[in-house]
Parts: sequence; structure tokens; C-alpha cells
Amino acid sequence: MSKLLLTSDTVLPISSQPLKEAAVYIEDGVIKDLGKTSKLMRDYKGVKTLELGSGILLPGFINAHVHLELGWIKEKIGVFQGFTGWLKQIIRAKREPIAENIIESSVKQGIKTLISSGVTTVGEISSYGGIDKPILKSSGLRTVLFREVLDSKAQTCDFSNFETGHLFEERLFPHSPYSCRPELLKKVLESHIQNKIPLGIHLAESPHEMDFVRGKENAIERTIFPIIDKEPFSRNMADTPFSYLDEMEFFDGSGVTTVHMVQVRPEEVNGIQNKNVGIVLCPRSNLFLQVGIPPLELYHKIDRLGLGTDGLSSNYNLDYFEEIRSLHLLMSLSLGKNAASKSVYCATLGGARALYLEDKTGSIEKGKEADLIFLNSGNRSNDPYLSVISSTNENLDMVMVRGNILYSRIGSKSYS
Repeated sequence: MSKLLLTSDTVLPISSQPLKEAAVYIEDGVIKDLGKTSKLMRDYKGVKTLELGSGILLPGFINAHVHLELGWIKEKIGVFQGFTGWLKQIIRAKREPIAENIIESSVKQGIKTLISSGVTTVGEISSYGGIDKPILKSSGLRTVLFREVLDSKAQTCDFSNFETGHLFEERLFPHSPYSCRPELLKKVLESHIQNKIPLGIHLAESPHEMDFVRGKENAIERTIFPIIDKEPFSRNMADTPFSYLDEMEFFDGSGVTTVHMVQVRPEEVNGIQNKNVGIVLCPRSNLFLQVGIPPLELYHKIDRLGLGTDGLSSNYNLDYFEEIRSLHLLMSLSLGKNAASKSVYCATLGGARALYLEDKTGSIEKGKEADLIFLNSGNRSNDPYLSVISSTNENLDMVMVRGNILYSRIGSKSYS
């Protein structure tokens, strides 16, 4: 049986108040105890101990939405105007022949970047038939692999078989309301309910999507559909993207992770919370694509609220520290002093809840798996949450997933 005691001058459980001079006891990758260092050192005398020192031990970050396979596409993106201008470039780039080893290289490099910025769980969108799957399974990261579903792939989609393991599970990801006909969304929903497996979807990202679900003239059908030889399709009209899916009873099953959720009305927020819907915010991607800012002043009441970098196709990098800081700055406009703790919550427990993984990860609690990171005190603030937000990868000294250390800059002399 593997046993380890981690000590730190600050432990940030997220689900409870910060602890000073505290420790976490781990057995076989599971958190069994936490509390004052002095007490745990007595209770678990003789157990291998890693004295982390001055800094913060907290749950690992959860990048709840990313496209690792699209790292190579960054160099293909030129100047564009708005969401559909960007989407045209993505479509054209993906139509060009691309070697499988280039996609694999993008995934591997992306994983390195994620780990070096404290990420322990990833929500990956898999677009190339599983090229990313073996790489992620061997990475040591906790992974939710969302298999992308599109009208153009409808005939080859597998709606029945989903691999699961200690650190890996597969789910379906219908791309969006405009790329999946109602008939395809219905098939996804049937699989979702029958298999009791959560799913995900891009939703309410751009104003064009609002016009699309309302049946108004829109740039998606006008400029994007002709490029991909897609005909406009029949659908029921709705006032918003959320209500479009809600009227299909899309949110009545086993949990849906919605990504972006920029175009959301105030009166919809209670329904989102009541229906147990997860939201993943991608603030830098939204600004990059000129689609706006999510209604963060409303989302503070959402429990299942996570954070993702999106992919290099719509972001400058995959540095999760930068994503947290961007979210914090935006949240500060409406939440003020509470913005720091809420931003760190979104990066940890909120992200776990957005992916329906809160029974396994996201906080430091007895019974949860030891997905932990340690940040040294190089950017210390009086507020531990601000310390986390102001940190960079230079402050990251350890990354652990299920008790296994993936990254460490802590010398062996810390062991006792």
C-alpha cells in the first residue's frame, strides 16, 4: 500500500476554509485525511513525508475545454473579422491534408503545456477519430475525451461504446446546434439517456447562433453552410440557444456540459442551475473571436461553473495561469472582492462539477483522489486565492494526479 504525507504552510481545500501549517495524508492515490501538520505527523508517524514548505497546496487545475489536436492550426490563422471570418479559416485549414504525426505532436506539446501550468484534468474534444486517445491515456492526466459529433460524421459515429477507466472516460460531444440537425441531436440524446453518460456541446457562443435558432437571416447559413456544401435544415425556432435545446428536453438526462454560454439571458440562469447544467467559460477565446463576454455577474450563483482555455485555434496559448487571470479580471468588474475565490473555484471544484467529476476531484477532501498541485510562495499575497491567481509556471513546484507525481521541482531532501 502506497502512503504519503504532504505538508505545506498553507492548504487550500476549496470546499472549506484555507488551513495554515497543514498536511494531507494519501493512501493509494486517495486522500484519507487532512488537518494540522502537527496532528497528522503524530497520527501517521513513520509514513513517507514530503515537506513542501512555504507555499500553497491546492487541487489541480481543471482545463474543462480544450482542442489539443488543433495546435498545428495556430499558424494557419490570419487576420479575420468576427466569428464567421475565423470559422472560414478553420474550415479551409482543416480541409488541407495534414499528417497524423503533426496532430500527434500538437497533442503531446499541448499536454506538456497543460502540466507545466498546473492542469491535472482535461476535457479534450477529439476530432480526428481518436488520434489523441492513446497519447492522453498514457499522459497521466485525468481525461474526459469528448468524441465530436457533426452532421458530416453522422454515419460513422459510435453512439454505444464508451471506454472508462480510473483516469479516462469517453463521452459524446455534438459540436453545436448549427452543425447538428435535430435528428442527430435526438440520437445523441437517446445515447446519453440510455448509457447514463454525460455529454457536452458548444452553446450560445456567438450572436450568429442567436439569429440561427430564431430563424433569422444569419451569417452561419449565409457564409459557412455554402463552404461546407451544407443545406439549411428544418428546425423548431427558439428565442435563445439554451431554450432551443431545452425545448428538445436536451437537459433532462444525465448531465450536459455546455461550453461558452456567452449569449444567455438573465431569466435563463435559474433554469440552468435547476437543470443541473454545467458551464465551461473560455474568456480569452471569446475575446479572441470577438463574440463578447459571458454574463459573469449572473453566473456567480452557478455551482457547475468551470474554466477552459479552448484550443490554439482561438487562443494565444494553453497557459492555464493566464486563463485564470483573465477570468479574474473580468469577474472583478461585477464580483469585486469575491472575484479571486470564485475564479479559483472555477479552475478547480467548479470545473470538476462542470464535468460531473466532483466525486473524484476538484477539492481536497477525504475520499477524493489526490489530484494536487503545489505553488511556492514567490507571488504570495495576504489572500491565498490572489496568490494562486498571480502565480505563473515559475511558481509551480509539483503536479500530482491520483497520487502520482507528474512534475516536480522539489528536491529529494524534502523527503523524510
